Amino acid sequence: MNSPIELISSPDAVVIDLRVNSGEEAIRALHQRLRAATPDVRDAGQFMKDLMERSALSTVCISEDVAMPHARTTAVSRIVLAVARTAVPVAFDAEHSAVRLIFLIGTPKAAVTDYLQAVAALSRMLKNSVTRAALLAAPNEIEFRAVLARAHKR
Repeated sequence: MNSPIELISSPDAVVIDLRVNSGEEAIRALHQRLRAATPDVRDAGQFMKDLMERSALSTVCISEDVAMPHARTTAVSRIVLAVARTAVPVAFDAEHSAVRLIFLIGTPKAAVTDYLQAVAALSRMLKNSVTRAALLAAPNEIEFRAVLARAHKR
């Protein structure tokens, strides 16, 4: 199993220029990609339910342009990560109407420490405006993944 930090530099799924109209559509699209990318999503229906329930509790946005939908769930066997950049800004809630970067995380209920490490590392990385700009400017998935790999080493 990869460490949470290694997972950031090599996500299970990456979608460049995702075409969706809302935060919920983005979550559903990334969920679909993630379940196709790894057998570690053991119960896709439960995982989706847990993601939607968590998103309904409070905002999943960590800045005006970054959302981090997540769920601690029995539906995954390890921490899983899907990342997307949207083609156009999408609204996740009333205060966050211009999200372009989405990091969807599923974590086993028992992996609290690994989950907190992953979220902290992602948050630190995404606070860097140069990193966010590089992710938004990456011309393809290969370069997008390269930005993630470089950024988490800083």
